[in-house]
Amino acid sequence: MKIVPALLGTALLGTGLYFIVGEHLSGTSSDATVNARTSVLRAPIEGTLEFSVPNIGSMVMPEEVVARIVDQRFDNARLIDLERTRASLEVDRDRIARQIASVAEARGAMQAQAADYKSGRITQIETRHEEAKATQASAEARLREAESALARTTGLNDRGLQTVIMLDKARADFEVARQDLASARHRVTYLTTELNAARNGVFIGDSYNDAPHSIQRIREFDLRLAELATESGAVAERLRQAEAHVGAERVRINNLTSADLVTGSPGIVWNFLSASGEHVNKGQDLVRLVDCSKVMVTASVSETVNASLKVGMPAQFRLQGDDRVFDGTITRLGGSGASGLYENLAIGASNEHLTRFDVALEVPGLATQPDLACAVGRTGRIIFSGGPMTSLRQYLARFGI
Repeated sequence: MKIVPALLGTALLGTGLYFIVGEHLSGTSSDATVNARTSVLRAPIEGTLEFSVPNIGSMVMPEEVVARIVDQRFDNARLIDLERTRASLEVDRDRIARQIASVAEARGAMQAQAADYKSGRITQIETRHEEAKATQASAEARLREAESALARTTGLNDRGLQTVIMLDKARADFEVARQDLASARHRVTYLTTELNAARNGVFIGDSYNDAPHSIQRIREFDLRLAELATESGAVAERLRQAEAHVGAERVRINNLTSADLVTGSPGIVWNFLSASGEHVNKGQDLVRLVDCSKVMVTASVSETVNASLKVGMPAQFRLQGDDRVFDGTITRLGGSGASGLYENLAIGASNEHLTRFDVALEVPGLATQPDLACAVGRTGRIIFSGGPMTSLRQYLARFGI
């Protein structure tokens, strides 16, 4: 019966040795490290720097203000000149508006005067027209009387009862009456034409022009108003352009006198390259940030293991002191002495690393773990070929273990 425990112990020992030796014989990495790219924020303008993040290791979120630069010594002489030009144009605009109002008021007064003149002149012509028609009616009556007298005198003269002298006088009176009627008719026609013209705003006569002084002044005012309207439009356009220039200059000054430095992705403050309150120059490095949106794992392997690897091969990564295993994919085989590949990475390569062959691994599962989303600097181990433990984990995973 004692042989059974011995056989059981031997089996357990053999199984343990199998897993231990198998794991060490499988393809693994040395000094695997969670790594990420870094970026440097540089000063876009010259001025005094003030950081918004407190210290190294501070977490920053996308679009968060990391620092602000203010330049109190910026030359704004051009803005002052543009504002002075705009103020001058505003004065011209107000002056022209007052002139337009003044000319319009004077034109209104002349318009009222012209209306009064037209009304009075039409009344005057209508009176003369009625008088001329009455004169015409009188001339027609005298012509009828002279015509009747001429007929009687001619009859008496034919019978020898009237002298030739009286006949000639009757004829002369008839001719005068006929001419007076023709003159009266012409006068009525003239006044009718004058009345119609006056009603249309045109005044004709022997001693005055076709338009009174008030209407002539109204025409002068209309011309002046048209000139002022054109001038006002030109000033308004120049003022619009001046306001646009002032706005553009203010934007330019705002961009050059103050600047907020923001991040485009989540990260952590890796190193301060300047200090708050320091005067910085344009283009000067201010702070180095780690980009937590693209975390990777870097490691070094032996030449034998490196020879068996290819870009795109699957691998597994396990953090030191953590039982979780994360699937990954080889994204880069950097070869030996790959120091230049680490210039923009947070964790540089060690001397031992540079004597071996560099490997970079993409591990998406790290981003899904809140405590590992930006665990830059954490170390662990990469397994490139399936060892006994890997097979065991895959087998247990089928049963949800």
